[in-house]
Amino acid sequence: MSRECFESLLGLHGAPTFAGEKPAVLLSFRKSQFDDFDAMLASFLPCFHCKGISVLRLAEGEEYVLLLFYRARRLARCVKRPEARKLLAERGYDADAPLAALLAELQRRMELRKAFPHEIGLFLGYPPEDVRGFIEHHGRDCALEGYWKVYGDPDVARALFAQYAACSEEFCEKLEAGVRFEDLVVAG
Repeated sequence: MSRECFESLLGLHGAPTFAGEKPAVLLSFRKSQFDDFDAMLASFLPCFHCKGISVLRLAEGEEYVLLLFYRARRLARCVKRPEARKLLAERGYDADAPLAALLAELQRRMELRKAFPHEIGLFLGYPPEDVRGFIEHHGRDCALEGYWKVYGDPDVARALFAQYAACSEEFCEKLEAGVRFEDLVVAG
């Protein structure tokens, strides 16, 4: 897969994070689609670093890698909200721990279970009430589905979903028009 295809994948699935509208995105890549996935990713790390985006290999197998792209300050604010901290504590996390420790625990849980712990939504910037609703309703009976399942305010979520969709469309259009990926990534 070429650099341009990799950028298109990043833009299509992660534009709201790269454009500074969302604190994090989780993306899965099939490593065999690339001549050298690690080299491809490494070539983007200087851009991500200077724009305030961190990359965590949340889970990895022989064929796939699951990467969390996140803006540490924004994500730390999300997981430190009272309702998020309460939910993390209920799920066995040390809710007072710094973001790096919380992410390490999330990574550990994914490695042990080989599945997505439901609290992962908090690490993607989803509203805590939606994460709690997903857990309590076992993913059923939501008020709205979009970037996540909504159990809280569907009007607020609908507006966010529209914002994210518009962001992704604009980001991808600019990439296709020849704007460099690095120039589309917002610092923050």
